[in-house]
Amino acid sequence: MYKPKILLRGSSEKISSAEIVGKISFRGAAERGEFIIPSSAEAAENFVLNEGDFKIFLDGEEISVAGLRKILDGAADYIVFESHDEFLLRFRELYALKLIDRVVTLPTLLNYAADNFFSLNNAVQIFNLIHALKLPRTLDADGFFAKNDYYMFPDLNCKIAGVANEDYPALENFYSEIYSSLAECRFKFFDALLLTNERTPEEFIDALIETDDLSENILTFARKNSALEKFLAANENAFEKILRFGAVNGHWFLLKKIVRADFACYVVTHKDARLETLPDGYKIIHAGHALSKKNFGYLGDDGGENISRLNPYLNEITALYWLWKHTRHNFIGFVHYRRFFTTDGENFLSESEAKEILRENDIIVSDCKFGYIALYDWKIMLSGKKLAEKVIATIRKYIAARQPEYLAAYDRVTNSFGVFCYEIFITRQKIFEAYCEWLFSFIIDATEEILATTEIENSDDPREYRAISFVAEHLMTVWLIKNRLKIKTLPIIFRENI
Repeated sequence: MYKPKILLRGSSEKISSAEIVGKISFRGAAERGEFIIPSSAEAAENFVLNEGDFKIFLDGEEISVAGLRKILDGAADYIVFESHDEFLLRFRELYALKLIDRVVTLPTLLNYAADNFFSLNNAVQIFNLIHALKLPRTLDADGFFAKNDYYMFPDLNCKIAGVANEDYPALENFYSEIYSSLAECRFKFFDALLLTNERTPEEFIDALIETDDLSENILTFARKNSALEKFLAANENAFEKILRFGAVNGHWFLLKKIVRADFACYVVTHKDARLETLPDGYKIIHAGHALSKKNFGYLGDDGGENISRLNPYLNEITALYWLWKHTRHNFIGFVHYRRFFTTDGENFLSESEAKEILRENDIIVSDCKFGYIALYDWKIMLSGKKLAEKVIATIRKYIAARQPEYLAAYDRVTNSFGVFCYEIFITRQKIFEAYCEWLFSFIIDATEEILATTEIENSDDPREYRAISFVAEHLMTVWLIKNRLKIKTLPIIFRENI
């Protein structure tokens, strides 16, 4: 736990939340019966102390201003006044000596410096740096701006999000988004992460691991001569780039991680897709390859751990399973040989376009489709009442057992009029992983039960043997609305002639 080192002006022998490294006292205007009140801001800035007008004593021994600055250069964090009255009496003299950034009253120390070095100038500096470095969508992971009273600024129009609890009022005046914990941000991605609480190197490494998927950039503060400052200096090669910005009692650091940003958008097909040219990053995968009589030379979904044999009943989901088990990309997409995302109505969505969209959004899906009848009734029209109700009820039973917190969302989507169609998307790896972990925690077992208790396997009517897939393709909508992701919808290019 952070324990600031202080030079105390007061009589206390012990302050539990701080380490007293010396007792300090002063002699100046107050002792001459003067109270310095500048007549204007200009006068305040131009106020000059004459030599000998102000004396400083540490543990009874007189020291120079230079000597005090040296002590404040790592041996002590603050000069702390127990008395508000004396703080006000000394304020102008300490301001003139450019020491005021290191001077606080005891209540300020206890209220503002519990877990990090406190300086309003540092707070202003990092706010300006965030914008100068073009990192507007920064996540304030430690609630730094809330602790520094930025909730009092409703007109800054910033995109900074914050992790903060209810101890700080009116946070919405400053933060664009407020999260109660880091766990609530797990599917988000930010321009930078602001870590300001005092941490040991080991704790800092743990924080980097915990937040690894949230951003490629870390903004942090390290006090002069602290263990963290020494750690960063000794481990520069652990980062792609480190930028330092001088601050009160230390530096602000921008740490750019060494990351790969590979992109793969898989085009799922069950036939010759006739796609001789595709944008960079697009790859074709043959769904149901284990059952196919033809090999088109594409990547198959039947290597290693797979569910390719279930393709007639789950369709493209068997390819989704294979990708989940056998690939890892920073950005991953899943489209069909007949359906591709577009922004202009003519060209497939490019890698650069997708990455740019995902800077401020969590996932790209197809435009929501609305109908005049509810999905429940639509499934009955497709597969017949008895079979459709069996499929809907069985999947519901497995969700209730394996993912009960999603049951209300499943019921809502089942009876809704709108849905994100086709099981196609582009997103970041962590969201892809989370969705697949959820989906495959129940859909395979639900499918096996449906196959064992119906005649689907013996049917040659696609409206019947595809009854499970008709429901399963809408499960992404269930997951999306439950997790409240920031969704970007795009139109689709249809290749109906294939």
